[in-house]
Formats: sequence, C-alpha cells, structure tokens
Amino acid sequence: MPRAPRRPSDEARRGAYKPRFDFSRSRRRREDGLLALRRLDRDAGLFKRRRDETAPAVHASDTAPTSDEEAPPASNARPPPGSSSPPDPAAPRNAAESELEGLSELVDKVCSDDTTSQLEATVQFRKLLSDEKNSTVIRIIRADVLPRFAEFLSRHGLPQLQMEAAWVLTNIAASDYTLLVAECGAVPRLVELLRSPNANIRHQAIWCLGNIAADLPSCRDILFDHGVVTPLLSQFRDDMKIPVLRTAMWALSNICFGKLPAEVQVKPILEIVSQLIHSADEKILADACWTVYYICGGVDDAIQDVLDAGVCPQLVNLLMHASASVLLPVIMALARISAGDDAQVQVLIENGILNCLAQMLARNYPKNIKKQACLIVSNIATGNKEQIQAVIDASIISPLVVLLRTSESDIKEEAAWALSNAASSASSEQIQYVLVFGEPGMPRAPLQRPLLQRSRPSVYVSGRS
Repeated sequence: MPRAPRRPSDEARRGAYKPRFDFSRSRRRREDGLLALRRLDRDAGLFKRRRDETAPAVHASDTAPTSDEEAPPASNARPPPGSSSPPDPAAPRNAAESELEGLSELVDKVCSDDTTSQLEATVQFRKLLSDEKNSTVIRIIRADVLPRFAEFLSRHGLPQLQMEAAWVLTNIAASDYTLLVAECGAVPRLVELLRSPNANIRHQAIWCLGNIAADLPSCRDILFDHGVVTPLLSQFRDDMKIPVLRTAMWALSNICFGKLPAEVQVKPILEIVSQLIHSADEKILADACWTVYYICGGVDDAIQDVLDAGVCPQLVNLLMHASASVLLPVIMALARISAGDDAQVQVLIENGILNCLAQMLARNYPKNIKKQACLIVSNIATGNKEQIQAVIDASIISPLVVLLRTSESDIKEEAAWALSNAASSASSEQIQYVLVFGEPGMPRAPLQRPLLQRSRPSVYVSGRS
C-alpha cells in the first residue's frame, strides 16, 4: 500500500514562497536615491571639496589661524608679482607621473620608523593627489597606506605630519573612495583633532570630516557614532576667520543632510544657524540655509524647533536676496516649513511671506524658484479660511492664473494644485473670487473674512516630503 506523502514542514512551506521584502535593502536604495536627488539640487562640488592651495607651515606652538588659511583655491590663484610667465600646467602632471613610478619607495618611507622620511613621503603623497585623477587615488589606495596616514593623525608631537596626513585623507575623501577613509580608523582621530590647539590642524580636520559626511549616509553615520556634532559646534567662535567659518558651516550642512539619528539634538545646531543666516558672506549664508532645509526634513517635529529658533523672519527677508545660490535653499526651507500645521503656517504669513511670493510669481525668476513658490502657496492654501483669505489679499491668485496659462508643464501643475487646494477649503465667496476675480485685468474687490473655520483638509500637496 503506497505511503501518504509527508506534509512539508512550516519552514519548507515558507521557503516555497517568494522571499519577503528586504527592508534594509529598500532603505539603502532610498538613501542612494536621496543622494542622487541631492546631487541634482546642488553642484556636486559643494558636497565634496578638495584642498589644493599651498600648505601652511604648522608648528606645535601655533594656536591661531595663519594667513595661509585665507589663501584662495589654486583654481582661482594668480601668479605671484614679478613672475614673467604663468607656470606650465603640464609640469605638475609630469612630476606626478614620475613620482607614481617611485610609489613603492614612498610607501617604504611612510612605513619606516624615521619621522623625517614619514613627513617627506606624506608631503609627496599629498602632491600626487593634486592631479585629481582617479587612477592616482586607486594606486595610492592599493598601496595600503591609508591606515598609516590615519595613525599619523595621533602624532600630537609632530603637528606638521598631522596636518599633511589629514590633507591626504581629505583629498582621498573628496574622491569616489570616501568609505575607505571612513573605515580606515581615521574618523575618531579626526574628531579628536577638532580639540587641537593648532588652528590649521582643526581646519583641516573639519574639511576631511565634511567630505566624509558628504558621501553615503553610512559614512555620515560613522561620524555620529564617534560623537562629531558637539566638537564641531565648538569650532564656531566669534574670532573665526571667514575661510574657516565657511568650511565649518559647509561641513555642518553635510552632516545635517538626511534622516538624523534620534540622539542628535538639533537645537544647539539651530542656535549656530540662527546667527549665521545673518552673515554677509554668500557661501556661509547659503550653507546655513541648506542646513535649515535639511533639518526640517531630517528630524520629526523639526519645523517647530526651527520656528522656535527664530530663523523664520530672516528666511522670509532672504526671499529678496539677489543671489540664486542663496535664494534656492531659502525657498526650499520655507517650502518645508509651509508643510506644517495651521499655527506653523500662520507664522510664515505673519512674517510677510505672501507679499514676497506675489512678487516672485509675477517676475522673471528661475524655473525652480517659481516652482517652489507655487508649492508654498499651495501648502498655505490648504489651511483655514483666514489663511486662504490672506492668499487672496496678497493678490497671488492672478499671477497663478497667468502661470497656469503660460508656464512650463511642471510649474502649471504646481499652480493648478495651489488653486485646487484653495478651492477645496474656501468659502463660496472665496471660490467665486478665484473663478472670477483671478482673471488678469479684473478688479480685485476686497472680501469680508469668513467667520467659520475648517481644519486643514487631507488633500495632496505636491512636493511635500
């Protein structure tokens, strides 16, 4: 008599199904996609920065920044006075190629016990990395000297060697091989160097940490694991030189990008940012505004923290800034704030954002700026009737209608959402105004504010994150 087939075990049955969803893999994919979007938002050069200017002399007794910290990058440098002709651009490349031929000799010097040879070889490695070739970086990485440079960061009695080693790691971290720098043991030593009495070394450590934070979230998480935030915030001092302040603010903005760990306190960061958004320096100002934008999207309930820090009035004032590099992060930060609740949106209205948006929608601003301006109006229009009335009183409906007729498709879409969101919560009189008085050339009769209020409707608001 044939035997009945055995019933498969629970494990075997589960194995016959398709594999379950891999949440960790999905999270990594989203993070990679987020990084790709980030690179579209800003030039890639703003996220990672090489250092190519002349090395400052570092002495153990140095405690203040030297004039070399204020030297412009090599790409903007001019020949020194009295020089008859500019240097041959092929000369450094030829020198670098000849040095690569003797790479094994440099590796031997770096691995030796002689500090003079170590310093000489580290300087040569730093010069080799000035050619910005990936092939050079790859050959140096394959020489397996990164752990040795990380070790040099702890040579507190040899500040020049610390400086050169940090410089080498900075430029490697500016390449596509940042993760190797983050995992070679350099991060805890770089964080330790933020407490160095030498200003040049502190500056170089900030630069390297900023490049590491600019890579994938896994690299930035390594920085958080070693407590980078507090020592980095301690660098912001009243007597900081402008170049150092630029580097520190840029590094802080990179660290704040993406979802921040729950243990990171954003209020101390916002205290620094609330001061620097008043800076006259355009680069510092732009990175401070990017930091606000990142925090609004990277921390739960961060919008209220941002408003409590008092940055909203200045952000609205900066909507009239002449520089597009400042205006873009400003309007994107305000767009994220406008996605808050009615009370948070009311703060924007009370600080005069609608009058600024009316001017921006009616004038010739770049496409991405107008799109964000429409998004803010759309978010405000999902509020209560008083907030919709504020949109009407600011004469924004008419420019929205013009954009709906004449602009590119993506701006038309945002303008349509703004009008649709306003109509979904408006009173009958307000809807009539949108349909009739929103036409260009029609009179704008003031309406009485409605007495009834409705909570923010659950409608789709384009662009919210």
